[in-house]
Amino acid sequence: MKVKSQIALLIIISLIASCKPKTAENLEEMARRSSRPEAVLVKTVKLEPSTFYNELVSNGKAYSSEKAVVPFRVNGIIKELRIQNGQKVKAGELLAVIEDTEFKAELLKAEEDLERARIDFKDDLISFNLTDDTTKIAPSALKYSKIRSGLNSALITYGTAQNNYNNTRICAPISGSVANLEATQWNPSLNYKNLCAIIFDEVMDVEFPVIESEYGFIRKGMPVGIIPFVNDSTLIKGTISQINPQVDETGMIKVKARFRNTGRLIDGMNVKVVMRKPVPGRLVVPKEALVIRQGKDVIFVRQDSLAIWKYVTIEFENSTSVSVKEGLEAGDLVIVSGNVNLAHETIVREE
Repeated sequence: MKVKSQIALLIIISLIASCKPKTAENLEEMARRSSRPEAVLVKTVKLEPSTFYNELVSNGKAYSSEKAVVPFRVNGIIKELRIQNGQKVKAGELLAVIEDTEFKAELLKAEEDLERARIDFKDDLISFNLTDDTTKIAPSALKYSKIRSGLNSALITYGTAQNNYNNTRICAPISGSVANLEATQWNPSLNYKNLCAIIFDEVMDVEFPVIESEYGFIRKGMPVGIIPFVNDSTLIKGTISQINPQVDETGMIKVKARFRNTGRLIDGMNVKVVMRKPVPGRLVVPKEALVIRQGKDVIFVRQDSLAIWKYVTIEFENSTSVSVKEGLEAGDLVIVSGNVNLAHETIVREE
């Protein structure tokens, strides 16, 4: 019985001894696997020579291409007001009516005075020329007859009265939107400087400055992009229409561009103007590819499964991309995403 117990004890000891190396081996393998770095997911673009667009950016203001101030040409009570700010109107459309009783009476009186002057004119012709046939009377005689009869004065008075009466009905001089309307119905027109303004904003101009040194960059007919400050995701295409051939006291040149409004801009709105000049045959990469390492410009390229750190020299830069002068070659796989925390020879994998 004692022998059997000793044999069993030896078997247990041998089993325990054989298990120890295997456990150690497993722990080493787990440690080795846990230390293996995970590959960083990246996106790349293949670098090929292309056209870089050099940008010039300026701030300006957008204005309507046509703007008409609508004045009160006669004074009186505003009887009708048919408009409000922002309303679209067409040329010739009735905007407001001034109470016309007084002006109508003056017109009727002027008509009577004119008829009386015409009768007196004929009497004067017969008295001095024995005929009222104006084709048979000398021009000088006709002139004096018109003065003596008061015909000239009557014609002027009638024209003024008719003009005043017509101006009691105020119509739009151009098509566009109503702006700066302050007048209110049943108030004297004398209380207001003007009735309103009509702004044609379907086509607009933007005026912006360019520094003297950049004069050679711009030209008439050059395309521009207009970006409203209120919505920098909107880009409206325009064309340079005017370049003022004079440098002001601040060293700036005034430039105008014309564009068709998409409905996003209103008169006087602040905008950013972007001018683009093509420079062909450059190695162009997105700005997202550029990172700063040790105070220098760096771009990572993928070589097989490694991210390789390359110092670069930037030639040009615009709002979306850079032109690389030195440090990269055509055919390089430039990492454009996932490069923020990369180091030299980090293991990477294409996303």
